[in-house]
Amino acid sequence: MPAITEIRDTLMDSFESATDHILGTIRDDDPFDDRHVTAAIGITYERFWPTPWENKDEGVAKSTFLPMVSGYKHDGEVKRGYKYAIITLVGDVAPIILAVEPIKPNSVWENKDAASYAKGELVARLLNQAQQYVDIDEVMFGRGFHSYEVYTAVDERYPTYLAPVPKYADDLDAIEDIKSTEGADAGVIHDVPFRSDDGYRHSAEYVYAPVDTDDADGNYGAYSTNRDHVAPEEIDSVINEYNRRRDIENQYKSIEEFLPRTSSTDYRVRLCNFVLASLLYNLWQLTDYLIKVGVGEPIRSPPVISANTFVRALGDFLRRYD
Repeated sequence: MPAITEIRDTLMDSFESATDHILGTIRDDDPFDDRHVTAAIGITYERFWPTPWENKDEGVAKSTFLPMVSGYKHDGEVKRGYKYAIITLVGDVAPIILAVEPIKPNSVWENKDAASYAKGELVARLLNQAQQYVDIDEVMFGRGFHSYEVYTAVDERYPTYLAPVPKYADDLDAIEDIKSTEGADAGVIHDVPFRSDDGYRHSAEYVYAPVDTDDADGNYGAYSTNRDHVAPEEIDSVINEYNRRRDIENQYKSIEEFLPRTSSTDYRVRLCNFVLASLLYNLWQLTDYLIKVGVGEPIRSPPVISANTFVRALGDFLRRYD
């Protein structure tokens, strides 16, 4: 996918320069000093309605179907769309998007050798870009990123990670053991060995706890982290910490408000629009942050100005120079 890689590199050069200026403005207030800096990685989608199938019953796909459109599941429904990955600050700092990457997994209607981006390489690129601006202490991501290559990409770059994992037979056995133990409602398995395809090894903690989130996969959640040791009394704080990742879901909804309208099916156009929307989102968050600092409002309080108000004000400003 050389054309996508080329446009990605060009777009990110400009995005990185703009993000550096934005964080430079915030950094004057030392928001990252003496703080545990947490980032979240997630995937967002633009819905694409046409079907990829010439004859679904016979498994015959359209030869002209767009290669950058892939399948995903949302609210229990299988859908199709363009995908983008972002890494963003979450928690008690301004939720600035630090990097954007195109996503292309292999879809069920494609040949097994169809071009795609490996998850581990994707996460490595996101982290490399993000760590240009700020030292990240912890990274959180969803179950969709579950792979030893992803865990390796994070562990090699020194942040700790926290992510839900799919539950397999051993995990179900561990959960049943917890349920059958009087007085216990959570548990930890220590030093689970991880090994990537290239031979990189590290150990992780598997945390099991009752949770009620979209990532829980049932009434018990299983989480993986490369922290040195998770004590039983720390389980609740670990699970509560992961809930901060929900900030990224709110970001997706806000980014949509900044997306330019287009009828183009060219992924390069779509990616350009998404990067622009992410930049406008960052400018909105910068404005909101500076206002809150100026009036003494908590950073995590609701926005002082809405996204729509910001867009109108920005449009009025730009029209003066049109």
